[in-house]
This record gives sequence, structure tokens and C-alpha cells, in this order.
Amino acid sequence: MNKDYYAEKGLIVGIGSILMAFTFFASTLFTPRSSLSEITGHIDMVKVFYNQVNSSRGGKSVKSELKFTLVDYESVFVLTENIGNKRYNYLFEQIKKRLNQYGELTVWVKKSQKRDFKPHVFKIADGNGDVLYDIPDAKAHSKFGFLIAMGVGFFGIGLYSRHRYLIKKN
Repeated sequence: MNKDYYAEKGLIVGIGSILMAFTFFASTLFTPRSSLSEITGHIDMVKVFYNQVNSSRGGKSVKSELKFTLVDYESVFVLTENIGNKRYNYLFEQIKKRLNQYGELTVWVKKSQKRDFKPHVFKIADGNGDVLYDIPDAKAHSKFGFLIAMGVGFFGIGLYSRHRYLIKKN
């Protein structure tokens, strides 16, 4: 067993995981409220979709998506959540019900994504001003992914450092 080989692979995985954490998760996790822009409009379409997802190991789970569009606005706003083995996403169904009830909403997205086709949704309020989906909800998934990726990154770099510097001295 070549320990140098595995130590170098640990370094590569570690650096890649840290880069992934900052590329995919940090942009959402560290978004300040001041960089958000609100869009107000009338609802054109709101639907909740449920799709079964199969993993490569044979596991099955259900992914729910809340999609909505606004009149005179070309973007499609999407919220996605893995609900495990459940067949119903209570939060998304409640948001859909409230949006259909009022017909108008305000959604907060990044200023830089305001004209994107699928901007990341940070907050939703109905026509009455009641918040249905808030910033902590939007950041919850990114927080978990960021922590896992950083943990794997530090473990890989630590494995390399331990092998390279501590074991070689003995």
C-alpha cells in the first residue's frame, strides 16, 4: 500500500471539496439582505410537482418542486426540496394555496440574478404582506452542504499534512 499516493489523493479531494463549498454553497449562504432585490407581480402560474428520485445504490426518495411565474416577467421561480419518502410537501402546498388565494406576491432574489431565467429565491411574501418563505429557509440547504464540503476538505488536507510532515519526521 503506497501511503504517499493516498495522501496526495487526500490533498486533491480536500482542495476540490473546499473549492466546491465556495463555488456552489457560499454564494447563497453568505448573501446579505442588502444584495437582494424584490419583484412584485401578479401570479401567472403556480404548481407543485413531485418526482421520484432513484439513487445509484437503489434508494428512492421524492423531490418536490414549487414552480411559479409572474405576469409580464419571463423568469421561472423554483423552490426544490427532497422530502424523503413522504408524498406531500406541506410547506409548498401551503405556499401554493396562499399564492392562489391572493393572486399577487413579492419575491426576493439577488440583484445580479434579477433577469436570469431561474433566479435563486430567497424570500416570498403573499399579496397581504405575510412572509411564506424566508431567508433562513433558503439558506438551510446551503449551510448543510457548505459544512459537509468544508469538513471533507479539511479532512483531506489534514490527512496529507499529517502524512507529509508528522510521519516523515519520525
